[in-house]
Amino acid sequence: MKKINHKISLSIIALLIVGFYFCSKIALAESDDENDSEERNAPAQVISTAPADNTPQKAETKTIYTKLSDTISTTTTTIIRHDSDGDGIYDDEDPHPTINENFIVKDANLNGIDDRYEQLQ
Repeated sequence: MKKINHKISLSIIALLIVGFYFCSKIALAESDDENDSEERNAPAQVISTAPADNTPQKAETKTIYTKLSDTISTTTTTIIRHDSDGDGIYDDEDPHPTINENFIVKDANLNGIDDRYEQLQ
């Protein structure tokens, strides 16, 4: 018996929700119709684009000079550069900012000697 009452109450709630939805749609449609009828009854305004007279208009140019301030202000900004890995190359210039460059060995010709030391000779 409780299951039947539960189903009936759910169906009544669903019907009420659907009913409120359609009532709000009808109310909105009626208010739109009222606005449309008011716009139809309003007299149309006619705007004339023809010039009133053909006299040429004169242009006047004014030049206004404004004196700027004579003070010069200097702003000094201090930028602190960091060397995270301690290899002597700043982080913004270092290709490997977290690895010390002294520990990276490049040997393109495979002779067992680091290429940086071969270039110094």
